[in-house]
Amino acid sequence: MTELRRIRQEAGFSQAHAATLLAVPLNTFRMWDSGLRPTPPPHLEGARTLLAERAYGSELLGLQTLAREIGVHVRTLQAAVRTGRLEAQFSTQSVFGRPRRCATRAAAVNFLNEHYRRFQGQAACPAPLLQVPPDYDIRLKALRLRLSLSQARLAACLGAANKAVVYQWESRKRTPSPVFWKAVEQLEETAARSRHGDRNCGLPVDSSRPRYPCTCSSAAFANEVARPRSRADSH
Repeated sequence: MTELRRIRQEAGFSQAHAATLLAVPLNTFRMWDSGLRPTPPPHLEGARTLLAERAYGSELLGLQTLAREIGVHVRTLQAAVRTGRLEAQFSTQSVFGRPRRCATRAAAVNFLNEHYRRFQGQAACPAPLLQVPPDYDIRLKALRLRLSLSQARLAACLGAANKAVVYQWESRKRTPSPVFWKAVEQLEETAARSRHGDRNCGLPVDSSRPRYPCTCSSAAFANEVARPRSRADSH
């Protein structure tokens, strides 16, 4: 593999995109990329610079650090994340009960260019986090029953610490964070695809528990999970 191809792949660029950034014809870039011709040192150095700039711009930073770098108040960035004007990633770890939020420098630049101090002519942005529904415990139990998963296995699928977390959600002793609920909805979508015959849906399989085909309706699920169960059944 040539160094130019390694740099391009690490940056996630296609050959056409990289050729455009380096301002060279696509056919010429393909010859360099494949090693049929040596890459001129100035263009190779330009590719290294592009990779370094991309890595710098894609680094995830906490909002406090990012606010200091771009010279705005951290509450401005927090409000931008809440309204979807600043693209952020949310950690399953929380700070004072709220998911920890991080954003890249590239996202911050986009926010400054597109939204900062622009009070008119902007389209409404959706909130970046899902709302946890009030019947989250019923839906969790129904999902676990549908997939024949133990609480420990479901916790592993969702990225929770252990089965105690799932038990607290199902018993309403704790409410799932929006980050975890997004993972629950994704698993529900996967289960729905499996129910409609998609064999490549990637459902988790718990080899320690028997699996049974589920043909009951959502109402039947709700009735089933609401039925009093023994302590052994819950695990």
